[in-house]
Amino acid sequence: MPTTIRPSCFSDPWLGARRSLRAFGVRSGLVAILAIYAAVSPLGCKQREQPPETVALEGKVEKVESTSIDGGRITVSYYSEKQKQTVVGVGAVTKETEIMINGAASTLKDLKEGDRIRGQVRVDKSGDKKTQTVLKITVDRPRPTGE
Repeated sequence: MPTTIRPSCFSDPWLGARRSLRAFGVRSGLVAILAIYAAVSPLGCKQREQPPETVALEGKVEKVESTSIDGGRITVSYYSEKQKQTVVGVGAVTKETEIMINGAASTLKDLKEGDRIRGQVRVDKSGDKKTQTVLKITVDRPRPTGE
């Protein structure tokens, strides 16, 4: 009868572990391996990421920073109902951010410090980290009066 040679891909990767466990008097190596795996695996310990939240924002532009052709950061002071005081927040402005000044499409470079703005911000929370991305900015500047 010919001898069948099995390729190494069919070898038992747990064979050494079962042999070691049997040496310690454990009959069922697979049960012991599963018990060890369950004890050291991070089941249920991982924090779940929260879905992004979109919030309305109204405040005053404190600083505008262009970091690239299509984006940058904007610093806005606003009154926080939760904290019952004026706070300062920084949001990322991307090429997808819609910026309107007096009803006309505009860019980040058109915003000025001191502008009163309204907008929407997406807040992504991951663990203790919070990222704010500006989705929409609307500015209503006083229009110059005729002479």
